Amino acid sequence: MNAADFSTNRHSANVQMAMHMASKHTDLCFNDGNIVLLAGMSYFLVHQGLLARHSEVLDELMRSMDNTPTLEDRPVLTLPDSSTDVAHFLKAMYDGISFLTYNSEGFPALSGLLRMLTKYKVHHLRNDILRGLSNYWPTTLAQWDTREASVTGQDGTYTPRDSLPHPIEIINLAREIDYLLLLPSAMYDLTRSTPSEAAIGFVSPFTGVNVRLEYADLLTVLKGREQASRFFSTFIVNNLEGRQPSQWCLRRKDGHPVNKRTCQIAFEAITFELLRDINGIISNRTSDPLYAMAEAEQMQIRDDLLNSEASPMKTCEHCRVEFGAVVDAAKEDFWKKLPKWFDIDVSPWG
Repeated sequence: MNAADFSTNRHSANVQMAMHMASKHTDLCFNDGNIVLLAGMSYFLVHQGLLARHSEVLDELMRSMDNTPTLEDRPVLTLPDSSTDVAHFLKAMYDGISFLTYNSEGFPALSGLLRMLTKYKVHHLRNDILRGLSNYWPTTLAQWDTREASVTGQDGTYTPRDSLPHPIEIINLAREIDYLLLLPSAMYDLTRSTPSEAAIGFVSPFTGVNVRLEYADLLTVLKGREQASRFFSTFIVNNLEGRQPSQWCLRRKDGHPVNKRTCQIAFEAITFELLRDINGIISNRTSDPLYAMAEAEQMQIRDDLLNSEASPMKTCEHCRVEFGAVVDAAKEDFWKKLPKWFDIDVSPWG
């Protein structure tokens, strides 16, 4: 970006009209300010030194100003951005980013600010926001598990859409600001929706805008969904179907033939449950291989709450721990493969 991109100051007849019609911002105007930023129907009386310190792009623009119109006896720099985005941009530079929230309601402000910070190269504030955003769209499996727990209710119901931005919004934003580290986890999140839901998009309850993926990204998500599904199918075949008890199984020496097969029967029951995906339906987490693999272990320690009986999926401690190690390794392997499945070259990952 260079000064030529803002040539409206010298060549647009609309500038004078915009200056006449614009309203003074109620908060971001300072009596000792020495430059006016004009954006949309608002103007901001601010400080050149602060703008130059934070943004090399604005510094260049202000240095190139000549024959510039004035407002309140200060030179006017017209920006082609919305007054709302400029207000958030200036607030972040003056007051920091503590006013931001990372939930779905706060996403319009956050995403608009990130675009501004990227455009005007305010690197330190951009990086601070991206660190916060990466807590919810992370690069490590441990962070993902923490994120998932934070949007799971005490009754086990999974409701990320009640609090987190929609993954389509994150994918589109990551493309716009060229921050690809957000993409693998956001695309995986979207694969847990049905293909039709991913294709149709959604209407933001806060902006009323129908948000959809670019066609290339939609194809990428669907291909990644297929890869994730294949991985999970292979996990079941290799690690659950026909699984034998541990060689240290506590029931191996039981004299009763049925009791002796308790752990093997439990693995067969777990396999059946995963194929039915009943737990995924109940908790609103269908088509979620990471969750399903973790559930395969959790089923072994959970009581049968519906019948108040001992669960048929309970294994002995040795069989559970041995299988738990298999699940942990499979989840890590799954997570590391996400960038490749979605054809995204990112580092570091995992």
